Amino acid sequence: SAREGVSFKLSYYNEYKSYLSVTMTTEVENNTPNNTPKETPEKPEKIEPVDVDSELSQRIIKQLEFYFGDKNLLHDKFMLREVAGDNGWISLDTMLNFKRLAGICNDKVKIASAVHHGNSNIVKVNETLTKIRRNPDNPLPNNDEEYKSKCNAKTVYVKGFPLDLTIDKAESYFTPHGKTCFVRLRKDAENKFKGSVFVEFEQQEDADKFVGLKDLKFSDEDGEALVIMTRKAYFDSKKHKVTDKKNNDSTPAKLPEIENVEYEKGRVLLIPDLAKVETNREAIKALFEGHPISWINYQRGETEAFVRFEGSASEAMEAVKKDGKIELSQTEIHPKVLEGEEEHEYWKRSAQEKLNFFNRKRKSDRSARGGRNKRRRT
Repeated sequence: SAREGVSFKLSYYNEYKSYLSVTMTTEVENNTPNNTPKETPEKPEKIEPVDVDSELSQRIIKQLEFYFGDKNLLHDKFMLREVAGDNGWISLDTMLNFKRLAGICNDKVKIASAVHHGNSNIVKVNETLTKIRRNPDNPLPNNDEEYKSKCNAKTVYVKGFPLDLTIDKAESYFTPHGKTCFVRLRKDAENKFKGSVFVEFEQQEDADKFVGLKDLKFSDEDGEALVIMTRKAYFDSKKHKVTDKKNNDSTPAKLPEIENVEYEKGRVLLIPDLAKVETNREAIKALFEGHPISWINYQRGETEAFVRFEGSASEAMEAVKKDGKIELSQTEIHPKVLEGEEEHEYWKRSAQEKLNFFNRKRKSDRSARGGRNKRRRT
């Protein structure tokens, strides 16, 4: 769906179309008692543009282009709601709620003037210099599989940056190598930078050239070259590491096999086809928030996940559906509740893995103590 060249999700369009209809009706009822004519609101006074420092202007436009760009606007619920309310226009007062933009410049006149004097093909300002929207001549693409595939092909994994790297420094580093759609600093569970980034280039040619660079360093002071590979190559390597780790895990000889296992039916959900979904255990937990999970069998890069609930898996699955669909990490998924032989094999396998774990732990503990026959010191 598109509105003044700005595409947004149909669900938000319907939601705000209904909201606006109710709001308009209420205004008419409340403001026109006894058939009193409604006053025509005065048009906002036009603001005259001012000169803006070139460097500041570029930073302002770059940040606005991020907010209204393909990568952000397709998924940002707040922005989608805002553009649904006024033919795509968003007031500068609203835009200054974004801390990053306000940190660059909190002067509305300068922000509007930067867009007015600039040559951005993504954002434009209205005649009174009070609102901004996505340029209707540059509509959003369809967020389909073909589009996602093209984006992934232009995305590069780069590792070896200093741990104090900021997003501004990262973006500046990639600027000489081509225009980028986004740069994402990868962080750990404690929100600390891991030293690696994902960067998507606007042009496939620039991405290919960057991947082909040899012995590239972040700075002259850095001794080691950056690790550079395509997004696909990175996730393929992660899969291989997971597979190799499983193959190399030593299993105690002649472990007893579990024949019978007791379990409550309907507690396990299978999420298949995750090879192309960039997700993790935390995202799965967040998806089913409010439905207690006792265990998740999934490692990043694996092709499927098993989610074990404390209650009904079917109820949890139905509760997170929106318009009959379920999305995980912005990608539609098709989970199913395990039944019959599949369910039995899952519980049998889980029980066996648990038994194997405790056997390995007991063996490790004995080794750490020097063996069960070693005399204790007195």
